[in-house]
Amino acid sequence: MILEDLEYIFKPQFEEGTTNLYFMLIDGEYKMIQRHKSTDLETLLPMLDVFQYAGTEARVPRFMK
Repeated sequence: MILEDLEYIFKPQFEEGTTNLYFMLIDGEYKMIQRHKSTDLETLLPMLDVFQYAGTEARVPRFMK
């Protein structure tokens, strides 16, 4: 995943003007909602490196391991 991918995935949240991006991480049966500063998108890339984008539900992107 590259920075442009994240910009596209989080576009609805950016358009709302949010200061925190919200997303879900899924690892097997473990699910956790995370938040990350919208101005610091670059540091989100390494965190999501082991996850794959699994779609968005109710404007909350989901990333699955």
